Amino acid sequence: MGQKKDHFRAPISNTLRRKSPFGQLLDHMGKVKECINILGNGLIKYYKGDYKNFSLLAENVSKLEHEADIIKRNLRNHLPSTLFMPVDKGKFMWALREQDKILDHAENLVRMLNIRHTEIPKELQDVFIDHIMLVMKTVGAMEDAVDNIRDLVETSFVKREREQTKELIRKVHKYEWEADQKKYEMTKGIYKFEKKIDPMDVYHLLKIADWVDDIADHAENVADWLRSMIAR
Repeated sequence: MGQKKDHFRAPISNTLRRKSPFGQLLDHMGKVKECINILGNGLIKYYKGDYKNFSLLAENVSKLEHEADIIKRNLRNHLPSTLFMPVDKGKFMWALREQDKILDHAENLVRMLNIRHTEIPKELQDVFIDHIMLVMKTVGAMEDAVDNIRDLVETSFVKREREQTKELIRKVHKYEWEADQKKYEMTKGIYKFEKKIDPMDVYHLLKIADWVDDIADHAENVADWLRSMIAR
């Protein structure tokens, strides 16, 4: 009789996966990943003066941000009061909001760029492209680290999975630091042109640098949350 019961009992890992909110966190991260890939490739074209289809890109980014918002609201509204969680629920929701801010910055950026096409001086195009590529690497490393949560949870934080996640977190910090250095280089370059180009262009170029770099900052914040979770 006991054997029959065991036969129909769901595996513990499957039960925890169904009850855990990490699945929806990963669904949300999927929207972040798709959005940043679209944004990065679109910005490289934009930086080179190719504005063709940028309006469509802006629409796609807004669509992904909206879809991610639905996931976020659903998770927030249906988070059970008691469930298996290896982290504080408040900090979990904070990490979700940090992921969401990546999408918010992406949407605000493409809307601004779509309203006013700002020409990037040829002398600055390479550094602008280097910067967005580093930001994409930062988010990519963060995505890999978040995706590793599933293995961490299901293996009860065994050493191998912890070390894998730590290595991914180190990559996030490395790329974010490199992006910061590149942003400093961009800012210096922009100010060298402040007497040669329209003041509004200077403002928009600085704004682009800030908002793109903010994406990497929020990715680093998510990585810091993961690091604190592992350290528990």
